Amino acid sequence: MAKCYYPVIFFPDKTASGEETFGAVVPDLQGCLTQGEDLSDAMYWTVDAMGTWLDGLDEKDYPKPSKPSDLDLSEYPEGTIVNVIEFDPDKYFHTVKYAATKAGLDAKQTAELLGAPYNTVRNWFKGIHQPPPWIERLIVEKIQNSF
Repeated sequence: MAKCYYPVIFFPDKTASGEETFGAVVPDLQGCLTQGEDLSDAMYWTVDAMGTWLDGLDEKDYPKPSKPSDLDLSEYPEGTIVNVIEFDPDKYFHTVKYAATKAGLDAKQTAELLGAPYNTVRNWFKGIHQPPPWIERLIVEKIQNSF
């Protein structure tokens, strides 16, 4: 599968408790939105939201990305930016987190299945660290073969 690039609107937001966060909307994927503690975190969760939205679609059915310059930002607050985010189906749909989630496992259950430290698996789920690609392929295969 080929990588695809979607424009994403990132805007400053506040939680109900007044904590400052960043919201993110992918206009070409109707209803695809997320947030993060800061801009970098929002970008990470945007890729996850895009993967969830695109899951199960054939690549030919992916919505066509719009031009960033065509987006209407008038309803968004000051400090809003548009950034183009890369979505790599080959990378996203072959991760430990994706395989575990498809199998109905959370980080703790995945760690138990693998006999791995919980903090290590939790960091994989959060995107903080990832195992080397060859190990990730083996882990994904183990998860898929277990269910």
